[in-house]
Amino acid sequence: MSKTAVLVIDMQKDFTEPDGKFYYPETTGAMLDTFFEKIDEMRRLGALIVYVYTVHPEDEREVNPELTRMFRNGKKASLVAGSKGSELDDRIKVLDGDILFRKYVPSAFFKTNLDEVLRSKGIENVLICGVKTNVCCRATATDAYSHKFRTFMISDMLGTNTKAINDFHLEEMTKYFAKAISSDEAIRRLKEGVF
Repeated sequence: MSKTAVLVIDMQKDFTEPDGKFYYPETTGAMLDTFFEKIDEMRRLGALIVYVYTVHPEDEREVNPELTRMFRNGKKASLVAGSKGSELDDRIKVLDGDILFRKYVPSAFFKTNLDEVLRSKGIENVLICGVKTNVCCRATATDAYSHKFRTFMISDMLGTNTKAINDFHLEEMTKYFAKAISSDEAIRRLKEGVF
């Protein structure tokens, strides 16, 4: 039984399609060519695949309307229920054994039972990929660490506004909570059982 889970964060059309509200060609666009093949390979090597998604109610208001990036007129600007952008990317294949898991805030662990779900599967290691590196992926990785999982961020399977922002956050996370590793290293470790 594998002790490793791959948390695939917010791979939804607002982030993964070129006409999405928050699509970043320099990072997300670059990783998409091989992203889903790598997920398939990690699954084949025994990793538990957990597709984490977010859907905001249409009328959800922001508690701090002075925030500007993910909100418009005080309302959520992306991943809104019923919108095309909130749909999972069409290339996602949820197979038997995979988990589809909804989160409500940036961290997938906050006020959810994700910790229990992973522990029930014998998971000790968590690999984070998806979007955005510096928002939901970072928050989820920090909380995975706080829940005592060995936590990693897959450096070439993460997307955000620019490569510079991506690299900065990966460097910071490696210092404190979640080591950044490449997908090649993640796959090698899965093959060799050395997580």
